[in-house]
Amino acid sequence: MVTRESIFYINLRQAYLLSPLYANRISSRTVLFTSVPTDYLDEAKLRHVFGPTVKNIWLCTDCQDVEDKVEERDKVAFKLEDAETKLVKLANAARLKSLKKSNARQTEEGGHANDVGGESGSIASRWLPQKKRPTHRTKPIIGKKVDTINWSRSELERMLPEVHRIQASHRAGEAKMVNACFIEFVDQRSAQDAYQALAHHQPLHMAPRYIGVHPEEVIWKNLKIRWWERVLRTIATTAFVVALIVFWAIPVAVVGAISNINYLTDKVTFLRFINDIPDVILGVVTGLLPVVSLLILISLVPVILRCKFVGKDAWPPLTLMQLRRDLAEPLRFLRSNWPCSTRTSASRSCRSFWSRPSPRRPARW
Repeated sequence: MVTRESIFYINLRQAYLLSPLYANRISSRTVLFTSVPTDYLDEAKLRHVFGPTVKNIWLCTDCQDVEDKVEERDKVAFKLEDAETKLVKLANAARLKSLKKSNARQTEEGGHANDVGGESGSIASRWLPQKKRPTHRTKPIIGKKVDTINWSRSELERMLPEVHRIQASHRAGEAKMVNACFIEFVDQRSAQDAYQALAHHQPLHMAPRYIGVHPEEVIWKNLKIRWWERVLRTIATTAFVVALIVFWAIPVAVVGAISNINYLTDKVTFLRFINDIPDVILGVVTGLLPVVSLLILISLVPVILRCKFVGKDAWPPLTLMQLRRDLAEPLRFLRSNWPCSTRTSASRSCRSFWSRPSPRRPARW
């Protein structure tokens, strides 16, 4: 059965790789190399290594500065858009209120005619006073109060040339390089040969490699990770997952103790006040609360395991790693239910042991 399924998977994968939907994409012929040595961050050397089948080479640069600038620019642009929308709504509400008071249709038509003709100033100022325009503070609480629209426009005028200058330097290759590169080949066969071949004589150099990844699937911040950093991150992540599996039994055991609260109140004196709780609330606490708590604990496992600390460079391998480290459904069942069952059985066993101790055997002379 395993052989049959393996053959079926190989044929299905081959059919997908040769399909026009996949074969016509540039990503099907492009390989992402990580942990590239500094000496190999040269287009001529990379073409010498991979031969004449190389079509295009893109060396990756450290884009942290341009990312920060673009993020700041987008925030200002969105702030300007929100302020413009708010101003239009306020001006339109004031215009409708004014027209409703005048109750004259000719005034409305005349107003539209003047609006179409245009003015040197803002049309919104005709209906809305200056003090009601959108404003904000440059810093929380202590910042100076400024007009949002005028401030955003001035900030965009200052930031746009700077962003364009930084982007141009990255396109020209004048920025700081990171240890990664994208290499496009002339066909899929050459890309697969480069993907499966040993590209460097030292271990963990120019590896791991990825093929067929989209730009939105690449974790760009992780491309700057070196090979020794990747090893340390893998060891630390593995140790964290092992510790998580071991200590995950503690909160699950607490949930099991909540479901078995009636037995605990008989033995632990300071918990007997729980018996004074109304039956409806006590039923919710002992019946519904453990189930909801256990569901929340299980749902947190994929969220914790999906982290960039391991150093993966693309989302598909990261998701595959997460599935492998999630220990599948049987072990998840053991992780969630075994401590709960053990805690419940242990509390009941302790209660039976302390209530009915075994008789002492007579001494033999």
